[in-house]
Amino acid sequence: MSDARVRAAIERMEAWLVDPRWEPDPEALAQWDAEFLAAMAQAEKALGWQDLVERGHAAGRLLEARSAGVAKEQDRVRIEIEAQERGNRALRGYGASNR
Repeated sequence: MSDARVRAAIERMEAWLVDPRWEPDPEALAQWDAEFLAAMAQAEKALGWQDLVERGHAAGRLLEARSAGVAKEQDRVRIEIEAQERGNRALRGYGASNR
């Protein structure tokens, strides 16, 4: 049954999503997406197809949430780095004026 490839792709995504250490990697996601789309194009959409669709949609929602969390964390780190850079510039300026 060709739906097995779709099921395998969804299971792979679900496995990633239950791992709290997993962070979305654009290259891995692009490869997964290409494999998933190829599997979808060849799927028979037989008995149990609706369950696969629901699992896929649920995984997609979780991925979006995880990606949003990663983006938020990246923004937080960027802001912290910028603050440290401003502090370092201020310290260098202070040091130069005390010589």
